Amino acid sequence: MGHMAASSSLYDILGVAQNASADAVRKAYKLKALETHPDKLGLGALEIERQAAEARFREVRTAFEVLGDSAKRRAYDNGLDYLRRQVNINDMQARLARERAEWARQTEARHQERMRVLREEIHASQKRYKDNLAKVELRYQERIRAMEEQLRLNREAERLAEQDFSKSMTFEDEVLNELRRMNPEWEVRRQEVLRRQAERLKKEERTHAHV
Repeated sequence: MGHMAASSSLYDILGVAQNASADAVRKAYKLKALETHPDKLGLGALEIERQAAEARFREVRTAFEVLGDSAKRRAYDNGLDYLRRQVNINDMQARLARERAEWARQTEARHQERMRVLREEIHASQKRYKDNLAKVELRYQERIRAMEEQLRLNREAERLAEQDFSKSMTFEDEVLNELRRMNPEWEVRRQEVLRRQAERLKKEERTHAHV
């Protein structure tokens, strides 16, 4: 029974169900034997066609030899059920393999999505850091410029104050000179006062020296 397979069983060859009765199997065999008998080919049939017909007829006859014998049929059914179970196991294993592959694919897709989100978060965080750093730098530069401007204003104010003081001193000197010119006796009296003060200081120095 090495030729039997779950996809094309002896029941398929005869065209009956697996639970068909013995009588149904015999009737099916007679019909298939008539349909596939090589003698139905005409005299002009090719050799390859005759060989194919003989092969089909042998399959029909083999199917009936097994299914027409109750003991052989039970053994065949057991083997057929075993093969079908194997096919089911193979299908299940294949399905599990597909499911594992799909699970792995989905897991990898989720991992890639998490990595993408993480990269976007890192990029956004770096951008926020750079933006904040730029704002801090801008505020720092503004403060520096404000301090430099204030320093410049202070220096300018000091310079103007010095100019005003110089101008005021010059104006006072001009006023005094004009008064001296208009009142020469003032200068004489001033010189006299200065002379007396000098003499008094010398006298006091001599007095202190003798003491």
